[in-house]
Amino acid sequence: MPDADRPSRPRKDRLIQTRVPRDLEATLKEEARRRRLTVSHLIRSVLEDAFELVDGVVADVDDIVSDSSRLARNVRRNARRLVSPGRDRSAHDDLPSEDFPEVYAWNELVLNRAATCARCGEEIARGERGFFGLSDDTAAAPRICLCAGCAETLQSVPPPEPDGSQSK
Repeated sequence: MPDADRPSRPRKDRLIQTRVPRDLEATLKEEARRRRLTVSHLIRSVLEDAFELVDGVVADVDDIVSDSSRLARNVRRNARRLVSPGRDRSAHDDLPSEDFPEVYAWNELVLNRAATCARCGEEIARGERGFFGLSDDTAAAPRICLCAGCAETLQSVPPPEPDGSQSK
């Protein structure tokens, strides 16, 4: 039966050709012989394994970077605590309102860029929750941001008395 009359069957795989140096050709043929594979099957397996390996490494790198950033923030925060003389309390202990008298409210937000907590000095990374201090004079007042831990202590601190002192 001539080729023109033969019904064409769709192939499952696609053919890709490439030129390789002579020594690589020899290596591929030797390895294929040793594994009892065709050179084509060996190359296909090597390519599939290489892509799986790269995908795995890329996924792991994201986790490693996140873990490293978190560790660096914790080390930085702990180092600041150690260096601060006479500081026996936790970074998130009671946060008196007179620390930031210009702030009348705290607005919770998700940071688009990193910031530093004005209370404990902890780095607040991009994408983490932070609390932005609102004041009447936004032009003159500095930007104040608190980490979630320091802002949560506000709920347990009684509001200031009208004379400005803390009630107990």
